[in-house]
Amino acid sequence: MVELTVLGNYGAYAPANSACSGYLLDIDGYQMILECGNGAFSKALKYTDATKLGMVIISHLHHDHYSDLYCLRQALKYQMREGLRTEPVILYLPEGPESLKAEFESWDDVFMVVNLSEAKTTVNDFGLFQLAFFSVQHQIPTYGVQLFVSGEKVLTYTADTGWFSSLNASCKDSRYLLAEASLKEYELAERGDTHMTARQAAQLAQHSGVQNLILTHFSPEHNLNQLRREAEAHYEGNLYMSASGKKYILQP
Repeated sequence: MVELTVLGNYGAYAPANSACSGYLLDIDGYQMILECGNGAFSKALKYTDATKLGMVIISHLHHDHYSDLYCLRQALKYQMREGLRTEPVILYLPEGPESLKAEFESWDDVFMVVNLSEAKTTVNDFGLFQLAFFSVQHQIPTYGVQLFVSGEKVLTYTADTGWFSSLNASCKDSRYLLAEASLKEYELAERGDTHMTARQAAQLAQHSGVQNLILTHFSPEHNLNQLRREAEAHYEGNLYMSASGKKYILQP
């Protein structure tokens, strides 16, 4: 069974009792965190024991996607010291800013770093599942993620991105699409090359043949009911608005 638990679903900053980007994936007992933004790790501790964590994937090095790595590191150091863990956690990292990446790479006592620029060139096979990565359009190097289980593309995650033509191919025929919806329509002229609206995310899902769309990475200032209505006008599949603590069974 593949289960996705939303830890945090906000960009830039989170409102009270929420968190920035973070998602816990459980694949037949193997657990990974996709993004680890502000507050995401503390939310994860509501749903899992950190000793079970095998992998973390960071799509890009903006604070709302990586900040809780600092907290996670302290937990892993304690586990190593007390004999609760013997193996480091696999950490997928993008390139740049180089000083920040170098800091994370120096934490080799608890993390085994894999460069996303290299991982992008091949299918990453872990037996139970496979991961593939693709570049998206953002201010700094950023990667989307595809999760395959038993040959099926179970989940595609857009990360932070503006819409661009080849994005459809990367998302095509995914059972679930976890897509950012950061912008209102009036913001497109200024920021549309690096983020999407709910309408664009819905059109992406519709044109890609996606069965289920989960919207995420919201701005705290936006009305989520309005975002839902904008998406519903352009998508015929199952539409979900992410929320902290919400669980999705991606594959029974």
